[in-house]
Amino acid sequence: AGTMAMGWLVVVAWAVLGVVASAPPGLRECRCTPPLACWDAVPWATLNQSVAGRLHASVDELAACLPVQGGELTSPECAAALLSTDNEFWVTAQPNGYLHTGLFNAWNISTDRSAFSVLAQTEADLMSTVQFAHQHNLRLVVKGTGHDWYGRSTAAGSLLLWTHLRKTITWHDDGFIAEGCAAATSTPAVTVQTGVQFADLYPAAMSRGKIVMGGTCDSVGVGGCFSAGCYGPFTKLFGNAAVNILEAKVVLANGTLVTVSKCAHPDLFFSVRGGGGGVAGVFTEFTVRAHRSPEHISAARFDGSATTGVGYTRLLAQVLKTLASVQADASNVCNDGSLSWGGGAGGGAGIHCTRYEGDPGVLHAALQPLADWVAHQNSSTITGTVSSSVSWNASSYDPKIGDLPWMEKHPDREISTALLASMSKYFPVHYIATDTGAASVAAALVNISGLLPSGQAGTNAFMIAKGQAGLPADVATEFKTTAQNPVLLDAAGTQLFMYNIPSLPQVPPSSALLKALWPRLQVYAIRNKLDPLWDTCAAGADGNESAAVDCMATWHSRIPALQQKLAQVRDVLWTEFPNVDADQKPFSGSYWCETDYDDREFQLSHWGEEVYTKLLAVKRKYDPDGLFICHHCVGSEFWTKESNLNCRR
Repeated sequence: AGTMAMGWLVVVAWAVLGVVASAPPGLRECRCTPPLACWDAVPWATLNQSVAGRLHASVDELAACLPVQGGELTSPECAAALLSTDNEFWVTAQPNGYLHTGLFNAWNISTDRSAFSVLAQTEADLMSTVQFAHQHNLRLVVKGTGHDWYGRSTAAGSLLLWTHLRKTITWHDDGFIAEGCAAATSTPAVTVQTGVQFADLYPAAMSRGKIVMGGTCDSVGVGGCFSAGCYGPFTKLFGNAAVNILEAKVVLANGTLVTVSKCAHPDLFFSVRGGGGGVAGVFTEFTVRAHRSPEHISAARFDGSATTGVGYTRLLAQVLKTLASVQADASNVCNDGSLSWGGGAGGGAGIHCTRYEGDPGVLHAALQPLADWVAHQNSSTITGTVSSSVSWNASSYDPKIGDLPWMEKHPDREISTALLASMSKYFPVHYIATDTGAASVAAALVNISGLLPSGQAGTNAFMIAKGQAGLPADVATEFKTTAQNPVLLDAAGTQLFMYNIPSLPQVPPSSALLKALWPRLQVYAIRNKLDPLWDTCAAGADGNESAAVDCMATWHSRIPALQQKLAQVRDVLWTEFPNVDADQKPFSGSYWCETDYDDREFQLSHWGEEVYTKLLAVKRKYDPDGLFICHHCVGSEFWTKESNLNCRR
């Protein structure tokens, strides 16, 4: 099925872009990057003047530690910088700072750092930079906060456009009239520039009694998240961020600024709502709906376990079937939550549901059939109970603490870490609702649990919010007008696997580096004193230089075996959740921001056939020269991986 689907995509892609065997006449084959002769002729002073002196040579976030950038590894400044790499807001405030420092054997922020950066403050800065990059055939990358698993916002020898400094928030409490439209929206709205982070936006919204659909991690920015989908606790009630976009401003490849909406440039507006970065332009701001914040949040959970392998698989299958049932009407029952599974005999399996306001008893009743099923087994080997409560009340909210349940501190495991692998898949409701489908998925999950690397901390999370099954009818209708994968409307949620370790690849192995990484390596990689590396690494972190080098070299030698095990997990996921089923009908997919770097069919995974065809047409119309290109972005298949997407196929 996968091979047939990819064959279709290649044919359609070439047809849409008007390509037969090579690039169309007049398009440049390769970008101008160092050390090509063209690079020396680029008039950088002209660009610097046009952006009011905001062009800078790209400086590593750890420049204080790097002699080639004027630093010294043993200096106090270096020590302070190394300690700061565990601070999400310090990292995101660096023009060339990235929370994810690479993917082993694919990319990293040391070898893939841009050459120059524009620290944009105005729309004019954005327009001038894009126009300059287009005029001089440069590789252009766009970066907000650096929450980038796949190196999409950095590239060696590129010009980086940094949008992080643009942080204005403007409220429209009485509704909003989008560009070209005659009538205002019935709901309030807010305009956010693309440097705004959720830590800026959510407390500001709460102070006005509002919520905005977006992600949950506090340091994530709207620029990269909104256009890719972007999910939070109430997106199964109000739709995800992309559904809620009313208007956007976009700088096109020729440097012009356009305002897009349903009524103005509707094709561009379509691409903004789910196409992700790299389709047709650089976003400068979004206007999105603002909804009334909840007075309280209801919650319920089922927690079960089984002491035998057979019993556990049966329990997990029943949990999956119940997940399907509560997601059929997700907007009224289970807006958000998680599926938990522990992998076999002695493990746990359960569902945690939350709901915007409402009666906790409704959620309790929705999960009670699981407890009834357990009781019906009449066996001491399978147990399970349901509980419910009001999990949060607005009356207890303290803005000084900022304990908003729809915003969380960014997980430490993702700050200054490099990926070993990541992969995600949607669980189709129609499939896990059947006895056969639920049993098959339960068996697959038990199989996967035995393949996951032992001794390594990783993310194994099923997130209900990152599916769109069970939306209200009007929101589902709106969803269908966006550039998102239609299979999301049948997705109970997203299963994510992600394994990574603390890594700062730009700094050579040394005791100073290991001293900074060692506390976190003990959490994520070298986790107990029985590990043969423990004593060596502890000595290295304590100042023994040779031990530090040995520690890091030995750890890195483990990586191929770890990645091989994760590749087996990938194979099981693809077998159980292909993008199309045996009848070639859309079946599953994955979230563009949290997917697999080596996705075999990224076009189908992220968008599906029909949507991807439309997105390619938009790209051809507004970015025919492919200025906006990044890994597994729309049209990236026409650029060679070997050239780091700098040369056409």
